[in-house]
Amino acid sequence: MRNKAIRIDKVKSKRRAFGSVKALVQFGLLVAIVVGTLSATTYIMDNISHTQEQIATLDAQILAAEARRQEIEDAAAYVSSIDFIEYIARTRLNLVRRDEIIFIMTSE
Repeated sequence: MRNKAIRIDKVKSKRRAFGSVKALVQFGLLVAIVVGTLSATTYIMDNISHTQEQIATLDAQILAAEARRQEIEDAAAYVSSIDFIEYIARTRLNLVRRDEIIFIMTSE
């Protein structure tokens, strides 16, 4: 009977030891999951921050491109206007209107 009691005590102590190992393994897995989740969250937050910076940069580039497009449209409208054509005709081609009189000043 005493032999049987010793065996039962050994089995109980092994079960307790196994239970504490099991608990340690579970705790280790929990810690690994928490650390992994925190690492993934940090990585995702960094990517979000970087993406938001890229969006802000691209928005600024879009605004600059739209302003440049408007300048080009304004210049194209001016170049095709009568005022610009007359300016070029007078300054570069030395043309005048039919009803204009030209005075040439000489240094006499």
